[in-house]
Amino acid sequence: MVRRRLVVAGFVVAILTGLLFWPVVMGYTLTAGEKAAADVAECHSVRTGKTTKLVCTGTWRTQGGHAGSGEIYGLDRDDAGRTGVAVRIGPMGPYAGGFARNGILFIGLIPLVLAAVVLPVFVVALAGPGRTLARHLLAEPGDGLVVLIGRKDARHPDGRPYATRGTAKAPPGYSRLELPGRHRRNYERSTLEVLAGISRDATTFSALHGSGGEPLMMIERRTSKDYQPEFLMLDATGTAKLMVRRTTVHPTLRYTLLSPNGQQVGSAKPVGSGATTMKVMDVHGREVATMARLGRRWVLRAVPSAPPLLCDAAIILTFSLIGMD
Repeated sequence: MVRRRLVVAGFVVAILTGLLFWPVVMGYTLTAGEKAAADVAECHSVRTGKTTKLVCTGTWRTQGGHAGSGEIYGLDRDDAGRTGVAVRIGPMGPYAGGFARNGILFIGLIPLVLAAVVLPVFVVALAGPGRTLARHLLAEPGDGLVVLIGRKDARHPDGRPYATRGTAKAPPGYSRLELPGRHRRNYERSTLEVLAGISRDATTFSALHGSGGEPLMMIERRTSKDYQPEFLMLDATGTAKLMVRRTTVHPTLRYTLLSPNGQQVGSAKPVGSGATTMKVMDVHGREVATMARLGRRWVLRAVPSAPPLLCDAAIILTFSLIGMD
């Protein structure tokens, strides 16, 4: 997950650098570039492929006495032959006309301005259903397990620790469980996934311990470049007790819960169409646990009669939604 975040951060930095390059360079040139006076020799059209641009050349001398010659930007054809034209010299050369004539070079700022307006609206729309449901789950009276699950731990609503999760090795008595019917990926790997090493064939383990340090379960995570991921609950001896198998991602994220003998014991899918909610159901379709995102944590609430095995499945599934997958 850390590797994925670094790759994502790298992409974001690269995109922002590309969008901001010309606006920053031009902003510096037109406001802080060295002042000079230019004599424009000529302006003529140059055709490059299917496009034609105006190229003006001449000489200039800065206020410090340094002379130069070559192309001068920000001029019109009517500027040919003019002398004493005010220019500013920056990293990309001399520019005339100020912001009025060079405004198009700030077009890279448009996506950033739009993003600043649209992104908060998009985030609110995306996170809204999960946040609303999460608050409802916390406020709803009644018995049953209620925990807030983060990347490394799970806590009761009052802040008391419920469980902690850490990386682990395969248990001493580990025996890999293989069940037929694993679903193939129904989408192509993106460039980001390839660069981040995501969706490769790999098996990792983590351990869940109670508030007193007692072992609760082991979680085995399997990823594949060709198949949907699987998560298994193991006991301290490495024996599999439950498999959480992803069946689809698009258009709706769904999971199947299987016993070690391959019998379906439940399923999971989002509440409505949101990406920040999930519910776990038994084999008869009765809802036994509901999860919803609230900030960086997910709220999990199980009905009082929920079988312990399905409660554990909901915990495993929530950890996978946060970042194990």
